[in-house]
Amino acid sequence: MTDTTALGEWASLGGDPASDGAGAPDAVFAQVSDLHGQLTPRHQVYYDNPTSTPDFDFGDDDRVVERGGGIPLLAAKLDELREHHDVCTLMSGDTFHGSAVTTYTDGRAMLDPVNEHVVPDVYVPGNWDYSNEAAEDGNFVELMDDLDAPILANNLYDWETDERLYDAYSILDVGGLSVGVVGMTNVYVDRMAPAFSEGKYRFGKHPALLEESARAAREDGADVVVAVTEIGLPWMVQAAKDCPSVDVMFSAHTHEYTYDPIVVEETETVVVESGMGEALGRVDLRVRDGEIQFRHHLYCLTEDGEHTPEPDADAAETVEAVRAPFLEDDPGFERGAGTLDRPLDTVVGRTENPLYRQSFLESAWNTLFNDALRTHFDTDLAVSHGFRYGTAIPPGDITLGELYTFFPMTTPVARGVAYGQQLTNHMEEFLEDNFTPYPYDQEDGRVRNFSSNVEVTVDPTAKRGRRLVELRIDSETVDPEETYSVATFRRPGDPERDLGNCGFPFQDVEVDDETIPVDVIVEYLEDHSPVDYEVMGLVESADDGGRAQNTPADGPYPFIQPGVDYQGGEAYCETSMIPGRNTFPDEGRNRTR
Repeated sequence: MTDTTALGEWASLGGDPASDGAGAPDAVFAQVSDLHGQLTPRHQVYYDNPTSTPDFDFGDDDRVVERGGGIPLLAAKLDELREHHDVCTLMSGDTFHGSAVTTYTDGRAMLDPVNEHVVPDVYVPGNWDYSNEAAEDGNFVELMDDLDAPILANNLYDWETDERLYDAYSILDVGGLSVGVVGMTNVYVDRMAPAFSEGKYRFGKHPALLEESARAAREDGADVVVAVTEIGLPWMVQAAKDCPSVDVMFSAHTHEYTYDPIVVEETETVVVESGMGEALGRVDLRVRDGEIQFRHHLYCLTEDGEHTPEPDADAAETVEAVRAPFLEDDPGFERGAGTLDRPLDTVVGRTENPLYRQSFLESAWNTLFNDALRTHFDTDLAVSHGFRYGTAIPPGDITLGELYTFFPMTTPVARGVAYGQQLTNHMEEFLEDNFTPYPYDQEDGRVRNFSSNVEVTVDPTAKRGRRLVELRIDSETVDPEETYSVATFRRPGDPERDLGNCGFPFQDVEVDDETIPVDVIVEYLEDHSPVDYEVMGLVESADDGGRAQNTPADGPYPFIQPGVDYQGGEAYCETSMIPGRNTFPDEGRNRTR
């Protein structure tokens, strides 16, 4: 047997220790999630959380940057597990986006590595899997057709006919257990990026769809029911409370690392999420005396890690063949406004500090990117999504390929003029998406980020419409009647005057049709390397309001958006981890906002 020392003791789905803590599993489930085009090992940041147990030596710091992951390591680990167990490999989306290789091949570069070496038993699409639909030659359905795995999505419908495109669930025989696997794709795609779906797909949003599919699977003979989703951990933990027919929920989308499983005692449901591509989640199940029991481990496949095998040679050969055209002197790829005319391993700059953005309020990478945009256009400020995906860059050289993992889109950069009131209203809307007390409305898992001359004060516990306390540009509070020049980018499919997903019309719009975000960053690095960015406290919570965590190292585990610190009686309402009925106790709630 493999890795038995890493696995916890057997427990009931309600969290009680099993009477027999030893013994073999009936079935083993392996989760691969949010691969984001990660063919080769990359660096990632891991945080030391006060109440979880990540298996890293942090020394005196609260985070480490390690290299790992990639298809060859994932394949090797999966083969290792399959050698000893009947393994059901569950793959949850965002596979076909996230790198230059996926961008310039419409995601198709991932097909052979996934089909030949990951070999999923089930695939559930993620929001970024629809991203190529924003282009004229969008190919989501073609990608799904070419995957050698059944696609499950109980909430994905054809735009015209309203017919479901894929099965809601599948019954699999795993280790002698009849397992009902329910699949649910992201429910927010139409809100995040309408161009990904308009005219093609509709998305069911109600969590009752999960319960309905789970019950149907049980009626179809399932001994146990697992759900594979790509919606995000807050949504899934709340759904675990509302959907008693699901035994284990495999979450994805928010790139969380559940080193310890989340056990919802009320419904005896377990929820796990398995990071971003370089990690492999494992859940063992068995049935004893009619009781379903589980144990769990999250393998972070860092190089030289205790449980990391040698890379699979055949998978490495496949990946090398896929990447070879992108390492030629003049790759010659074109997509949207982008042209790849240099090999991906070209060094384009240097950094003194590690760059990453696995954070919520602020990250050094997002600040650098916005500074590059602002410099390119010479504007008053810059604004961007505040994405949380993307791998890390350790101190030292920065390559062109690494830049594409942070912004793998060939959309043109743009600038426009906005009123101060538009900027503050826009920020308030994003704070609502993140700090609403209703988990099913928590869409983004990220706060809008700005250039380094912009400071933001928020109160996550304030009422709707009052969470933005202050927005300052160059130390001056934004004047709602003043206009400001803003640098950002043009998203495919958005209205002509709506830039950067801001949701309002800009004045004096100027689009640089021949320059993409990666070009702007390269330009900035040429003039400013080595860059020296770190978190500077540009986004802070009000002294008299609730506190918000920026990273998992800032508060109790698990780190689930909206990242409010619930320690010390500061729970202000029900979110995904606070039981109750959306009550509002006095502690930590600022009644003046």
